[in-house]
Amino acid sequence: MDNSIGIVFINGAGLSPSIWDDLINEFPFACLTTEFPSKTVDAKSVHTVSFDDYVQAAAAQINQWHINRFVIVAHSIGACVGLALASQFKTELMGFVAIASVIPQSGKSFTNALPAPEKFIMPIVLRLFGTKPPQKSIANELCHDLTPNQASNVINGFRPESKALYLTKIEYNLPETNRLYIKLSDDRSIPPALQGQMALNLKAHQVQTINSGHLPMLSQAKALGEVLSAFINQAKVKDMYR
Repeated sequence: MDNSIGIVFINGAGLSPSIWDDLINEFPFACLTTEFPSKTVDAKSVHTVSFDDYVQAAAAQINQWHINRFVIVAHSIGACVGLALASQFKTELMGFVAIASVIPQSGKSFTNALPAPEKFIMPIVLRLFGTKPPQKSIANELCHDLTPNQASNVINGFRPESKALYLTKIEYNLPETNRLYIKLSDDRSIPPALQGQMALNLKAHQVQTINSGHLPMLSQAKALGEVLSAFINQAKVKDMYR
C-alpha cells in the first residue's frame, strides 16, 4: 500500500503562504499552502468576502491537488478555516495540527472564544479600525523573535482580512482523527495560558511546546519541522493498518 500522506498548510490572518517555505524545503512530504481569497480583492472590498468563501477557496485548492490523504496544519485563526474544512474531508483527513490557534467551540466565532474583555472589545476594534493592525503592533506581536529581514517581509506583506473571518459563528464536526496542539511559549499574540485552553477545546491527543514567538515556521523552522514530522509519521503508521 502507498501510505504517503500530504500536508495542507493554512496560515494565520494577514500572512502570506510563503511563511511556510523554509519549513517545506526540509520536508519529504507533499505539501500544499492554501491562499486566502482576501488576496484576490482590494482592501476596500475585502469585507465582502464571507467566511464560507475562505473555506471553499481552500477546499477548491485541495481538490485540485489530487492527494487523497493529508494532515491539516493550521496556524492561529487559520484553524477556524481548518476546522470547517475538515468536515468536508472526513475520509481524507489523517490528522489535525493547530499551532497557537484559537479553537472556538462549534457554533461560536473566533472572537467568542477569546477571554473577557477581549471578546467584547475586538468586535468594536474591528468595526472602527479594520483588520490590519498598525505596523508597530505587527512588529511587537508577531515579529519580536524574527530576523530583521523576516520581520520586514511579514510587516510589509501583511494584508487585511474580512471581518467575517473573526466574527462568523462556525459549525464543524471534526472527524475522529489524531489531533496535535503546538503551544508557543514566547507568543505575544495568543498568550500561552489561552493556548492551553484552546488545546482543551480541540480535545488534542498531544500537546507539544516550542520556545518561539507567534511565527515558529520562521523563527524555529527546524524545531517545528521535527514536531510535525513525528506526528505525520505516526499518522502514516496508523494509516497502514486502517
